[in-house]
Amino acid sequence: MAPGAHQKVGKGQEEFKRFEEELVGRHREQMLQEMKGKLQEMDGAAAEELLQTGRYIDKGYVRRRVQTSVGAVWVRIKRLKRKGGSGSVYGLFAVCGVSRVSERAQEHCVQVAVGQSYETSRETLRQLSGMQMSRMGIWKVVQAKGKGERERVEEQRQKVFELGEIPVSDKPPKKAVVVEIDGTMLASREVTDIEEVKGKRKMEVKLGVAFTGTKLVSKNRRRSVERRVYGEIARAEEFGERWYGECLRHGIGPETRVHLIADGAAWIRNLQRAIHPGSRYTLDAYHLQKAAREVLTERQYQHFRSLVWSNHAHAALHYVERLQPSDREHREELENFSAYLERNLDGMRYDRPGPVGSGVVEKAADVVVGRRMKRRGMSWSRQGANNLLALRVRSLNEAFDRRARQP
Repeated sequence: MAPGAHQKVGKGQEEFKRFEEELVGRHREQMLQEMKGKLQEMDGAAAEELLQTGRYIDKGYVRRRVQTSVGAVWVRIKRLKRKGGSGSVYGLFAVCGVSRVSERAQEHCVQVAVGQSYETSRETLRQLSGMQMSRMGIWKVVQAKGKGERERVEEQRQKVFELGEIPVSDKPPKKAVVVEIDGTMLASREVTDIEEVKGKRKMEVKLGVAFTGTKLVSKNRRRSVERRVYGEIARAEEFGERWYGECLRHGIGPETRVHLIADGAAWIRNLQRAIHPGSRYTLDAYHLQKAAREVLTERQYQHFRSLVWSNHAHAALHYVERLQPSDREHREELENFSAYLERNLDGMRYDRPGPVGSGVVEKAADVVVGRRMKRRGMSWSRQGANNLLALRVRSLNEAFDRRARQP
């Protein structure tokens, strides 16, 4: 293309950009005016309804700002006062269900904040929709919505474990699933219910993933099918009961054959016996080999590995128990490793069909927690993290469902 043609094309692009910005601005201004009229109409009807009860006094008009999905709008609304009471009542906010942030604007806040920081979310909302939300305003919306989602999950847990009800599944019953459970550490700003990791305060996010299988999506890449994920910061028993409730909603019931894969942590084994009794268990092969390499010499490790992969788990345990430690510290390491093996002997069978690694839940830990909540300088309260996690988990599950419906 000739240089002159390049210049003309560039000028045309800039011209269209200015036209587009002007057009969007005009339409946004028109939408704000229409929203202002609708809100004031709703307020007038609501205030009239309250005044007819005879329990309120009309104190005139005031201006209040309402955040909508296309920007902030100032509305002129009635201020009422309860007879014999204190404080003001606004019909628009009390009766019509419209708060200072409209429902659609709240949905926009959640959509952006589950995937990026509150500061980045504020700028994204301003650029894309003209919304003038502060970081704290977005945080408040996320906390309120996340709390509501957590209340739904807790109500479901109570129905199952306290009332003995089985929730109606929104998915067909599953004949067999793979379940992977793991935990990942998150920086904490609290002083209770934490662990010290390298001098830093940490709390554990417990995660569960269930899927029916995998399918090949490229030459070297597979994707899990009918995936469901859940995560929260809680005691193992609480997490397990809420996780089981989500499994029931996903069609994973008492009759479903469960293949559970984990890294061998004691809390996961206890959870398996309580939540997934009768499930087949596999100790994640990578974690087993990593633990072995930390305490065994290369020659010892190769012999231990040959015993395990030839399905002689008990012989592998006896071999470790007979090893002579090099010093006191090594003795403790061998004893801990032996206890680890004994706790997971039933899972050291790698000749059976199905996966032998917990890569799906480890990937979920990165997607659910790492990419949003482990960025530089971030630290969390337990409640704040759980409220955001609830929304992030819901958003990811909805994305999994949409992808599953695609041809």
